[in-house]
Amino acid sequence: MFVTTRRIVRFAFQNLFRNIWLALATVSIITLALLSVNFFVLANAFIDTSLTAIEKRINISVYFKPSGQESEFLTLADRLRALPQVDEATYVSKEEALEKLKAKYDTEKSSIVADSLKELDENPLTASLIVRAKSIDDYPPIEALLNEQQYEQLIDKKEFDDRTLLIRKIKDIKERAAAVGYVINIFFAIIASLIVYNTIRITIYTRKREIGIMKLVGATNTFVRTPLLLEGVLYSIIAMGATLLLLYPLLGAIQPSVERFFDGQAFDVLGYFSSHAVEIFGMQLLASIALNIISSSMAIGRYLKV
Repeated sequence: MFVTTRRIVRFAFQNLFRNIWLALATVSIITLALLSVNFFVLANAFIDTSLTAIEKRINISVYFKPSGQESEFLTLADRLRALPQVDEATYVSKEEALEKLKAKYDTEKSSIVADSLKELDENPLTASLIVRAKSIDDYPPIEALLNEQQYEQLIDKKEFDDRTLLIRKIKDIKERAAAVGYVINIFFAIIASLIVYNTIRITIYTRKREIGIMKLVGATNTFVRTPLLLEGVLYSIIAMGATLLLLYPLLGAIQPSVERFFDGQAFDVLGYFSSHAVEIFGMQLLASIALNIISSSMAIGRYLKV
C-alpha cells in the first residue's frame, strides 16, 4: 500500500514537471482567481468596517432644561439603559460640559475663546444625555420613550444624528460590489477549470504510450487515474501558496492607506486575514481542489480509455 501511494505521488509530480510551462500557466490562472476572491473578501471587510464606524457615530443628544433636577436626568438615563435597544447612555453634567469645552479650546491658537470662557461668571451650558443604540433600527423605541409627555418639561431639545441615508447607500454599494465580485470570481473559476481540463488532457496525450504499457503490465484503472487527479490537487496547493506569497506583501503595502481612509480608526488588514485564515484560505483551497478534481475527472473520463 505504501509503495503504491509513493508511486502515485511520484507519477503526479513527474506529470507536473514534464509539462512545466503548461503547469506554470495553470497555476498562474488559479492564483489570479484566488487573488480576485481575496480582494473581494477585502472589499467586503472595508465596507463592513465603514458601516460599523458610521453606526457608532449615530446618536441622540438630549439637552435638558436648566430648571430640571439632576436626579430627574439620572432617572431618565437609567430608564434608557434598561431598554434592550440601547447600547450606551452617557450623562454629561453642566460642569463636565464646561470642562470639555475649556479643554477643547485650551490651546495657543484658541486662546481668545479660552480666555472668554475663563471670564464667565456662571456656567451657561446645560446638562445633556448622549444615547447610542445597538443598531440603526433600534432608534424608534428610544425616540418614543423620549417623546413621552412626562419628559416635555424636562427636555429642552433633542438632536438625532441620522445617517441612515448614508448607510443605505453604502449597503447598496456593497450589494452591487458583491454581484460584480461573484461574476468575476465565476469567470476566473471557469477559465481555471478549462485550463486544468486541457492540461490533464495534454498530459494524457503525451503519456498515451506510457499509459498503454502500464495497462499491459497490470496497472489498475485507479492506479492510472489517481496521479492525474492528484496533479489537479497539486495545482491548487501550489496556487494557494503563490497567492499567500503575493497577498500578504500587498496587504502590508496598503495598510497605511487603509488607516488614512478610516481616519485613524484601527483596522489591521493583515490581522483580519490572519485571524480568519482558516475560514478564508481553507474554504478557497477546498473549493479550488474540488473544481480541479471535477475538471480532471472530466478530462480523464473523456480522453483516457482505461
